[in-house]
Amino acid sequence: MPPPPWSPLQPPAVHLQRDHLAEGSNVSPLTAVPDSLLGKDGARPPMRDYLRLWINANRPDKRVVEDSHDLGDQALTHRSINSIVRTQTSQSINNEVINPEQAGMANLSDGRVFNRDDFEVGLESKKPGDLVEMRSSSSRTPVFAVYLGFIASRHHFYGQQGRWIMSTGFTSLFTVSNFASQAEIQPILDSLPRVNSTEEFDEARINDRGPPRAVGMALIEKMHNFMTEANTVRLQNLDKLDRIRQLVAAETHTKYLSLFEIADMLLPASLKKDGKFPATALFAVHTTLFSDEIIFRPLSPSSDCHRRDHLFEVFPTTMADVLATVSTIVRHYWVVTDKFPLESQEGVLSKCGALNHFINRCRRLILKYRERRASVNGYIVPSEKESIVGDLEWTSDRGHQQIIQFLQWWASYDLFEPGSRYSTYGSTILRATGLYPDRYLDQSTAWTFLQELGIIPLWEVPSRYRVRFPGTDIVVGGGISRNDEPKVKESLREDIAAEYRHGRDQQRVFCIDSPEAILIDDGVSLKPTDKSDEFWISIHAADPASVIRPDSPLSKYMELIPENIYLHGHFQAMLSGQDGGGPDKAIQDLVQKYSLSTGSPALTFSAKVNMAGDVLAHKIEPTVLSDVTYLDPEDVAAFCLEPRPPPMQKQELVVGKKPATDTLPSGALASSRKMSKAADLAQPDKESLLTLYRLAEALKRKRVEKGATPYFPPGTSVDVVFPPVKTNSKLPSGLIQRPGDPYIRAHTADDHNCSVVGNLMVLAGEVAARWAHERKLPVPYRRDVSSARYDEVRKFVSEQVYPDVEKGIAPDFDKIARVLVMTGGVQLSTDPGPHFMMGIDMYTKTTSPLRRFSDLIAHWQIHAALAKEHRLQRPLDPAQDDLNAILPFPEADLKNTLALLHMREKMARVVSRGEKDWILMALARAHRFDGTAPGKLRFTVTSRWKSGVIGTLDLFKLRATMRVQDMNNKALLMKVHVGDQFDVELLNVDPYQGTVEVTALDYIPRERAKPTLVGEPVAS
Repeated sequence: MPPPPWSPLQPPAVHLQRDHLAEGSNVSPLTAVPDSLLGKDGARPPMRDYLRLWINANRPDKRVVEDSHDLGDQALTHRSINSIVRTQTSQSINNEVINPEQAGMANLSDGRVFNRDDFEVGLESKKPGDLVEMRSSSSRTPVFAVYLGFIASRHHFYGQQGRWIMSTGFTSLFTVSNFASQAEIQPILDSLPRVNSTEEFDEARINDRGPPRAVGMALIEKMHNFMTEANTVRLQNLDKLDRIRQLVAAETHTKYLSLFEIADMLLPASLKKDGKFPATALFAVHTTLFSDEIIFRPLSPSSDCHRRDHLFEVFPTTMADVLATVSTIVRHYWVVTDKFPLESQEGVLSKCGALNHFINRCRRLILKYRERRASVNGYIVPSEKESIVGDLEWTSDRGHQQIIQFLQWWASYDLFEPGSRYSTYGSTILRATGLYPDRYLDQSTAWTFLQELGIIPLWEVPSRYRVRFPGTDIVVGGGISRNDEPKVKESLREDIAAEYRHGRDQQRVFCIDSPEAILIDDGVSLKPTDKSDEFWISIHAADPASVIRPDSPLSKYMELIPENIYLHGHFQAMLSGQDGGGPDKAIQDLVQKYSLSTGSPALTFSAKVNMAGDVLAHKIEPTVLSDVTYLDPEDVAAFCLEPRPPPMQKQELVVGKKPATDTLPSGALASSRKMSKAADLAQPDKESLLTLYRLAEALKRKRVEKGATPYFPPGTSVDVVFPPVKTNSKLPSGLIQRPGDPYIRAHTADDHNCSVVGNLMVLAGEVAARWAHERKLPVPYRRDVSSARYDEVRKFVSEQVYPDVEKGIAPDFDKIARVLVMTGGVQLSTDPGPHFMMGIDMYTKTTSPLRRFSDLIAHWQIHAALAKEHRLQRPLDPAQDDLNAILPFPEADLKNTLALLHMREKMARVVSRGEKDWILMALARAHRFDGTAPGKLRFTVTSRWKSGVIGTLDLFKLRATMRVQDMNNKALLMKVHVGDQFDVELLNVDPYQGTVEVTALDYIPRERAKPTLVGEPVAS
C-alpha cells in the first residue's frame, strides 16, 4: 500500500522517510538520531543539521550534497549554481559578488600574468563615471551602478539602491560611458571610509559603513531617471519587443548583430538623436534581449553601448525547438518519478520511453568503454594505450541527437546562465544515468560524460569552446573551421608596386627567428651613412598585401580569424584551410611564396637612427631582398653579449612518457631553412649585427625614459606530445581510434628575448605610424584611451611595478588594473596617440602580415598611398588629395572594421590562454593518479571572503582557493590578511572549472607594516 500523505504535524524526518514506509521497509519511521551524533550537551542542533544527521544515520545509501554554494563558496569555487531557487533581494550582499567571466568571450579575467602581446593587442578598462550593468554570481538580479574607480585592489561602484559595492574584477554587460561627471562622483569618493587595509575596506562595506545615502542621492535619482526613460521606451514599443525572437532570429543559422543593429529592427527611427539611438532606448532593447534566455547571448559587451563591437550571438529558432523537446523529456521523467515514488530508478526509466532509450544506450557505451579504460570516482584513469570510442551511429536517432546537442550547449559551450532552469535538466539527465554517484552533477561531470561517449576527445581543452568567433565553427579535437571559402586565385592581383619595387643589392638581411618557425615575415638590415654615429636601419616585412586585393574573398576570410592562435593541440593559422588548423595546398603555396627568402618581395620600413637612440628620418618603400641569412635569436643575443634577464626560479611539472619521435601537428609544415651561426658570419656582417644591437638598446633606453616596460618576464610554457596512432584497418564502422594520453611538460619559459628583434620591430611600427600620420592615413593605430594622467602613471609604475619587473617578477593583476584605469586601456583607433607601456608617441603593427590581419590593413593602406604618390611624383597631401577615393579603407569604414577586429583579436588572445588548461590537466593527473604532484606548496593570500581565501600558488602562479574548513585551525579567517602565506597541499584540481583547491599545513603571517591610509578620496 502507498504511504499515507504526510501531515504538517508530523516531524519532517517522517516526510523524508515516506518512500520507505511501505511494507518490508527496514527503516523505522520512529528511528531517531543517535546520541553520539548530537552535541556534547545532548542538545539537538538546528533543524537543517539535524535532518542531515538523521539521513546519515538512517539512510546511508542516500548521499547528501551539501548546499555550500553561498556567497563565499561561489566566489571561491566558481562552480555554477542554480540561483533560480534562491531568495532574491536587491539589498542582498550576495549581489555584490560580481562574476567577471559571465559577460562575453573577448574579456580576460583577473588572476593572470600579462605579457607584451596583451598590451599590444589591447586591454579595455572602464572609466570612473561610467554607468554599468553587471551580473552577480548568485543572483538573478542585475547590479546597476556607477563605476567609481580602482582603489586599494578593488573596483568600487555606487549602486542604484544607494549601496556601495566592491569587486575584485568585473565585466559590464551594458555600459554608458561618461554617465556621471567627476564632480558628481567626487562626494561619494570623499565619503569612502578611511581605513588601513583592503580587508578593512571589505569589512566596512559588509557592515554598511559606506557613503551615506544622502550623499549619493543625486546619482541615485539620475540612475532612476535613466531606468524610467528606458522602461517608457520599452512599454511604447512592446508590440515589437515582445516578438523579438521572431523579428531578429533566423530559423536555421546563427547571426551576429550589434546592439544598435537590433535596435534598428525594433525601434522607430524617430527615437534617434543625431543619427543614433539614445542609451535609454538601447537599454530597453538590451533588457529585452536578456529576458530571452535561449536565443540571445552577449558576445563582446564593449566599453560603450553605441560601439559596433557590442555584439550579440543570435541563435536560430531551431535551438528553441531542441530545448523544448529536451524540456518535455525531462519533465515527463519528473512526473513519472513523482507519480511512482516507490519505483526503483530502473522502474521509473522504463516508463520514460525516449529518455529510457537514451540512458540505456549511454550506459552500455560507457560501461563497455570503462572495460578498456577505468574510471575512478567518475574521473577517467590515464592510459598510454590507444582508446576506441563510439559506436557513434546511435546518434542517428533524432531524439538522441537533441539530448546530446543540449548537453554540449550546457557543458561545452556554457550557453546558459547560472539561474537558468536548463541547468537542472542537465543534472537530471546525469542523475538518471547512475554513472556518477560521487560527483557534483554539474557541467564538469557532463563534460566527462561526453568524453566517455566519444563526443569529445579525452584531452580536449575546455576553455576554447567558450569562445566562438562569428562565422566559424569549433572543430572537435582540432582548430577552427570557417564557413566562407578563401578563393585564393580569385583574390589575387598583379603586384601593385611592380613598377617601383627595387632591389636591396649588396645588403645582407638578417631574418632572426626560431629554427622551428615556418613563416618568416620579418628581417632587418643596416646601412651606414656618411656620419659614423648615424645609420639607416631597415625592417623588411613580408609583402602579401601587394598581390591580395583588400576587398577580396580571401581578405574577408582572414578577417574571421585575424591572427594565428598558438594553442597546443589546436593550432589555428590566420592563413589556413577552410577546415581549420594549418594551411591547405592553395594557401600553403601563397604562404611559402611570400615568406621571406632571397628574392622575396618585401615592404621595407627604414629609420635613420643615431647612437643616442634618436630617430632622425624615416621612409617606406617596396623592395626585393637579395641576400637573406637566417639566425637563431638566442644565438644572436649570445653573440651580442646581451645581458641576460634577472634569474628566475625554474619550475617544471611533467606527466606521461614522451614518445621517441615527435610528430608535427596536423597541417603543420616542416622547416627547410638553413640556419647560420652569428659567429660564422663574415666580419662586416658581424659588425653590422653588433651595431644593430647597440642601436636597438639605444632605442629601448629612449622608450624606457618615456615609461616603457623595461622587460616582460617570461611566463609558463607547455609542451604537449601525443603518441602516434597505429592505423587499424579492421576497426568496425562507427568506432573512433584515439591516441593514448599525451606527454605534458609545463615549465618556466626560456627567455628568448633578443633586443635586435624586439626593439626593431617596435621601431618598424613607429615608422609606419609616423609615415601614415604625416599623410593623415587612417591605419590601425594602437594607443591608450587617455594620456591625461601619464604623470601619475609614471610615478606609480616607477615605484610599484618596474622594481619588481627588473627582478624578473611579473606585475600583479591589481597593479595592472590600476594602470589600465589611469590610461583607459589600449584601443585600436584610426587616430594616432601615445602608448605609455611601450613608451612611444604613436604605433601600429606592421611586421607580421602572414600572421596578423591588422598588419595587412596597414600594408594595404600604405600600398595605396605609395601607388598614388608614384603616379603623382609627390607625397600625398590631404588638403588636395581625396583620401577616401585613394584608400581601400576610408576612415568611416575602417572605424567599423577596427571595432570588430579588436574584438576578434581579444577573442584570439583568450583562446591562446587555453595553455592554462593543459597545466591544470597535467596537475590533476599528477595529483589524482600519478602521485607526482608537489607535496607542499606556498599559498599567498590575495583576497579574503566569507567562506575562505583566494590566493596564488608558487607553482606557475596558479590561482587557488582555500575554504575555511580546509584551513585546519591553522588560523582564524578573520585574522588572515592579504599577503599572508600558508604552506598547503593540493585538495582538488578541476581542469574544466579551472580551479585548484588546497588545504592548509601551516600559517605564515606576513610582517605588518605601519598602517597607512589606502582609501584615497580620488578615483585612482
